Amino acid sequence: MGVVYRAYHSGLERTGAVKVMQAITPDPDTVARFRHEAQAIARLRHPNIVDVYDFGEFQGTPYMIGEYVPGGSLAAKMAHGQLDRPTVLRYLRGIAAGLDYAHSHGVVHRDVKPANVLLTDDDSPVLADFGLAKLMHGSSLKSLTGVTTGTPAYMAPEQVTGGEVGPAADRYSLTTIAYEMLTGVIPFDGEALMELLYAQVHRYPSAPSARDQSLGPEVDAVIMRGLAKNPSDRWESCTAFVDALEAALASAPSAAGGSTMVMAPPAVATRPLAAAAVAAAPKVAVAPAAPQVPAAPHRRRLPRRALAAIAGVLIILVAVLGLVAWSAAHRNFDLAISPQTAAPGDTIVVTADHLPANQAGQIELHSIVHTYAFRSDASGGVNANVTLPRDAELGDHIVKICWNNACHQQLVLHLVAPAVAVSPFPSASPSASPSASPLPSRSPSPSTSAPPSPSPAAEPCTGATPVLYVPSISKTSGFKATFRCFPAGHWSVSVVQLSKPYGAGSAATPGSTVYYTQSFSTPQLVTPGVSAHVLACNASGRCYESAAVTVGV
Repeated sequence: MGVVYRAYHSGLERTGAVKVMQAITPDPDTVARFRHEAQAIARLRHPNIVDVYDFGEFQGTPYMIGEYVPGGSLAAKMAHGQLDRPTVLRYLRGIAAGLDYAHSHGVVHRDVKPANVLLTDDDSPVLADFGLAKLMHGSSLKSLTGVTTGTPAYMAPEQVTGGEVGPAADRYSLTTIAYEMLTGVIPFDGEALMELLYAQVHRYPSAPSARDQSLGPEVDAVIMRGLAKNPSDRWESCTAFVDALEAALASAPSAAGGSTMVMAPPAVATRPLAAAAVAAAPKVAVAPAAPQVPAAPHRRRLPRRALAAIAGVLIILVAVLGLVAWSAAHRNFDLAISPQTAAPGDTIVVTADHLPANQAGQIELHSIVHTYAFRSDASGGVNANVTLPRDAELGDHIVKICWNNACHQQLVLHLVAPAVAVSPFPSASPSASPSASPLPSRSPSPSTSAPPSPSPAAEPCTGATPVLYVPSISKTSGFKATFRCFPAGHWSVSVVQLSKPYGAGSAATPGSTVYYTQSFSTPQLVTPGVSAHVLACNASGRCYESAAVTVGV
């Protein structure tokens, strides 16, 4: 979003960094907000946060002058090879200290990534770009409503979906950096942009020990909590996360060391044990070979019938264990929602049985992406209250129950308009006649024809949440997508089927009308007869999706 220059102040004889934000076209209100945010950030004084010396605007372009950090970035350091664990912990602890300090002063970074961590001459980490991140996410920035900033690989799920972003988002990003430094790859490695944004919201990454077996389950537990989809399930502070990770890493090497300690003493104690070893050797050599080799005990063999019986028992045991494992893997999970017909803003109850005991997961409502975390009880049961979003589109929605990177069951939820009390009208009015409601074609009253015809005047988009309508998808005829109250911009459109997005093209919404409709061809890999929905995302990572429909021929 800007260019950084190295500059020298001849009067102060000091080198600084000047960041000029060129990708923003600011109006006076935006510049005033930037000045307010920069003042707040300039008050932050912490050894792990870049100092801000000055700010202003030149010919309408905002700029910020900050501390020059000569050691390069953490991203450049990581590009030279994987770091050792003490260095990883040292960097993480410094970043965590800076973030916790900023959070305590009401500042959230929102773009924590290795490229925004600079290294000083003594190799200490320093957080940069606080000012730009705060500007882009100011709650009062009406000109940037709906814009999501950040780097997709390090963005928290709530950033992708445009939800409320707080300190927990920075902790998610810090955990992602820790995952990358410990394993050498980001959590969702090898994904394209659309797949990556989808994965940040809907999927869980592979455990760190799956990429590096030396890390162990303790490290997995710490990292996976930091990457929880629900912000409230993550660590309470960045420092608490680093403390837990340090303890987990300390326990992992000790377990590995314990297995080698059996062989270590002979090597360490070679000198004091040498005499004893030499003295013991003649005793072994002098011992008569005949008594030592008698094979009478070893030659005793069980009767063949006994061996066959043991083999039979083992086979039966293996078969029983296999059957139990197969039954557990193929157990039918019972999912229910009550009621199955509701209105936006209502609360429904989602229940399920036969899940793994104490299993953490999430309930997904597939319209605009909404997720609700849950944890099953000791008997594998789930009973969760789910409050439906008030801006959800009317029609059929899919409710899914998911855990361990997969969704295991789904049901259809019908959303209808809430009941409205109708005031009585004089019987002379044809529009209020009871017979006019079920037979609108018989009444010429404009009131009966107004609802189905969308009108920008009747449905202003000020403050409205964008909604994507796709009534049907045909394998051969494609589909029509209607963008309601979408801001002006370009949107990548994909058809998502079985959690896999397939690109269908792009749309340029004008932003000046309530409804914008465009036709698309259905991607070749989409299968007829299987449920799918349409996903629209812009370049900054903001996504909306339609209700699921069954793909036709």
